[in-house]
Amino acid sequence: MKSIRQQLELFVYAFNTPLKDVVQTMDVVTLLRNSHPTYRSAFASQMKDAGLLSARNAEEFINYKR
Repeated sequence: MKSIRQQLELFVYAFNTPLKDVVQTMDVVTLLRNSHPTYRSAFASQMKDAGLLSARNAEEFINYKR
């Protein structure tokens, strides 16, 4: 089973093929910014839950109700 990061890299590459050679070097926030908007929130939530994205950074991608 692929890690959530690997899945995100594949999604970014699938929708943005010119980034093929650099997705593995991108940080999580850059990957999310380059992912398809439909999937950003779900990936950000999973990355936050896995400890790969801080709550502060996740706010950019996940709509929080405070």
